[in-house]
Amino acid sequence: MKIQRMFTRGLLVALTGAFLVVGSSLPAFAKTYNWQPSSWLPSGISWDSIAYMSDYVNRMSGGRMNLKPSAPGAIVPVAEQLDAVGMGVMQATFIWPGYFPGALPVTFSHGDSFAAPKTIAEMRYLYEQYEDGRIMKILREEYAKHGVYLVGNVYWTLDNLMISKKPLRGVKDIKGLKFRSSELIALQLAKLGAGTIWTPSTEIYTMLSTGGVDAITFSNAADNVAMGFHEVTKYWVKSPTAVGPAADALIVNLKTWKSLPDDLKAILEAACEIGSARNKFEAELTIKEAWKVAEKKVEVIEWSDEDARILAGTAREAVPEKYFKDKAFKEIFDITEKWATEKGYWEKK
Repeated sequence: MKIQRMFTRGLLVALTGAFLVVGSSLPAFAKTYNWQPSSWLPSGISWDSIAYMSDYVNRMSGGRMNLKPSAPGAIVPVAEQLDAVGMGVMQATFIWPGYFPGALPVTFSHGDSFAAPKTIAEMRYLYEQYEDGRIMKILREEYAKHGVYLVGNVYWTLDNLMISKKPLRGVKDIKGLKFRSSELIALQLAKLGAGTIWTPSTEIYTMLSTGGVDAITFSNAADNVAMGFHEVTKYWVKSPTAVGPAADALIVNLKTWKSLPDDLKAILEAACEIGSARNKFEAELTIKEAWKVAEKKVEVIEWSDEDARILAGTAREAVPEKYFKDKAFKEIFDITEKWATEKGYWEKK
């Protein structure tokens, strides 16, 4: 009997030990994070990449994070996403920074960095490595003031083209044209003598076909072909692009971010990396094929280096003076100016 009790006790100890060994390798009682990140685009490469990143996070977290992308505006209007994340209405989202310069002045340049970088690699270097990554440090400090943490940039190829119904062979041809454009490039075009208006993308084809505008700046060749703009324009400027690379921002509620385990933080940071890589890869494929279609319908134009430099240089001249009153914006501008001058994209003052 005594031997039986000893055996039973030993078996219980062994089973308990085995349970502890196995159980210690599992995230027992781990919190599950259910997020519905959105974007500002309802379709296209960038939207598809958000789904790709979400799936990556879900799998790499072992189910502890469940990201299910929501359509733009489904939870809150796009223009309210920054505040929504700061207040915890949304826990995370992918924003286009250019929507928020009124509330957060540094976002005037965050999405395209004054149109200075020519490639994703250059933009990433400027933000994350140049001057010891000072720009990203400033951005994170400023976003934090709104209760959000900037996890990282998700870079993508904008390659915003100038396309026109009238000859557009250099800077001199901009004067007098009526452009549909937006943001900083609209200010640059106006400085060079163009008239500018903004219309929703759904109205661009009609505006071009009816003569409402002479020219536009709108995304890359793939998007322009998909929307049929090669049917109602004749001259496409392949080089320089009005804006080359761009960056969306993955933001998370600041309190939530601070509560996350380090491994989940690392997974979200890595998701920005793979999203950027996918964006670049997909853009290379689709843009190359789109140019083959466009070239059958339009005249492809490449400007001289001097004209390209003049266009690029107007970016710093066209920035509204009000933004320079913001200390953080001014520092980012100065860093960018130093870099762009070193690269020869902007002339030395």
